[in-house]
Amino acid sequence: MKNKHPNAIVVLALGFAMAGLHLADLLLWSDAETGFATAGSVWLRYIPWLAALVLPYLPARRAANQPTGLQDTCPPLGLCMVLAGAALVTSGVAMWPVAKYAVQYPEMFSTDYPTWAVWADLLLPVLCGAWLLYYGGRAFKGFGMRRQKLGSPLFAGTVPLYFLWKLIWRFQFTPASVYRMPCALRVLSAAAALLFAVVLIKVFLVPGLPCGHTLYAAGTGAYLLCTGLELTQTLFEAAHDMLTLPDLAAGLGIGLLGLCGLFCAWEACGKEME
Repeated sequence: MKNKHPNAIVVLALGFAMAGLHLADLLLWSDAETGFATAGSVWLRYIPWLAALVLPYLPARRAANQPTGLQDTCPPLGLCMVLAGAALVTSGVAMWPVAKYAVQYPEMFSTDYPTWAVWADLLLPVLCGAWLLYYGGRAFKGFGMRRQKLGSPLFAGTVPLYFLWKLIWRFQFTPASVYRMPCALRVLSAAAALLFAVVLIKVFLVPGLPCGHTLYAAGTGAYLLCTGLELTQTLFEAAHDMLTLPDLAAGLGIGLLGLCGLFCAWEACGKEME
């Protein structure tokens, strides 16, 4: 099959370009404290990010359906998974003081942020991060066809569950005004992370499963939105001292998950297993 790596190079360059444009928007045409757009059309800002979520599915059929590079080992993917997992575990552990306080003084927590939501913010990132750490290590040692063993679906279910939780939680707090960009755009990055997580666990749970087409599309969307958008936004807000430790670690973890999407998309643009 014809090698399609040039497509992956285009994806890589597009991610850098979109991250650079988003950073320029944050620095020059948005209010740093509130996130409101101060110049230009808001809808023109949404268009490229919505396109990044949807358009990768159009060329996905040209990708390898069973990428050779994802049949047994993939150290770059494993490294990004380990880093993303460590960041998400940190995010969950950092919620322990809040959870402890919620147990001692439940009356202090309103219906907008109930006690059970605090525990979800603690447990889900820890479990999701633990899965990424474990299978990230397996990406170095071998996870594919030679193992001849399926993974645990129960443990893997925590990965899409965490990103579904982030999507719902972010959507709930999306402001009424579309001019406040960071909150609304983070909904898109959570959606991209969820779509990619569903495909990523297939790679490890069912070795050899022909899912390269959706892996390319979801991986590309995750790279563009989770790394190009979420990671850029997180680093910008961290530089302005606007984030708590759990939010900072979660943003870094989602951004690193986007790099996992890049490596998956790259391999899906390569050779197909014969």
